[in-house]
Amino acid sequence: MYPTRYVTLAYGNQPGVYRQSVMLLVSLVAFAPEPYELVVATDRPECYVWFGTRVDIQFLDPSLLRAWRGHEPFSMRQKLLLLRTAWPESGAIVLLDADVLARGDLSSFADGLHAGGVFMHKREYVLSRARRPGHRQVWKALQQTHVDGYTPSAEDAMWNSGVVAAPAADRARIDEAIALYDEMGRRGFRHFATEQLVEGIAFARTGRLRAAEPWFAHYWGNKAGYDAEIARRLSEAFLEGMTVKEAAADYRTRPLDLPQEVRLTRVQKIRRWIG
Repeated sequence: MYPTRYVTLAYGNQPGVYRQSVMLLVSLVAFAPEPYELVVATDRPECYVWFGTRVDIQFLDPSLLRAWRGHEPFSMRQKLLLLRTAWPESGAIVLLDADVLARGDLSSFADGLHAGGVFMHKREYVLSRARRPGHRQVWKALQQTHVDGYTPSAEDAMWNSGVVAAPAADRARIDEAIALYDEMGRRGFRHFATEQLVEGIAFARTGRLRAAEPWFAHYWGNKAGYDAEIARRLSEAFLEGMTVKEAAADYRTRPLDLPQEVRLTRVQKIRRWIG
């Protein structure tokens, strides 16, 4: 079997992003079946020296990041360009947000991927059937955005892009997603989730798009809770002088299993707004 290439992106001034990406890599070492590759696109390569040659670093300098973002920094266009840049000639690719963890053995996930499956984390809502006003506005705007090669479908859906995975043979799909993203921007479409919108549209048209949620936890809804536990575990591992292999073995026996989403109370919302 050709290797599965796992890729993540970590940059900026938030220490938590680097902690989270380190634990993501540990979880992959723990649960990803061989053969696999680990790639980190980052402006802080020193955060990954613990992994030695296990991790391939793609250095992000400011000019490259600006080029990836393009003229529309309202969304995560850089994820699309990282996918295209890191796309392998053979095997498969998995792009993971830093706030994602492998939940257990990834063998069945890798098997499905190499058999032609395409994955995103989960389907959030069908655009034409959305009830929330913001979601309905996305569907209305998409219907009014005429892009060559794309006609809105009543089955088009918003998929969460915490995980995006495809066989190497599907490279054309990411090119289609980037073209759709850029054309929608030129025609005035603005939405913070445009990146995952165009990925969901492009990959769903293969007829092979499935949810990766059974294999991965995307804890954006409880980032504070996970980050606190990640910080504790990494401090413990470093104090005990663990190797990556030992930390992965430890993670295999006790993976993080916290609620992936915690809804704020009214008081907490007010405090966050005031803050």
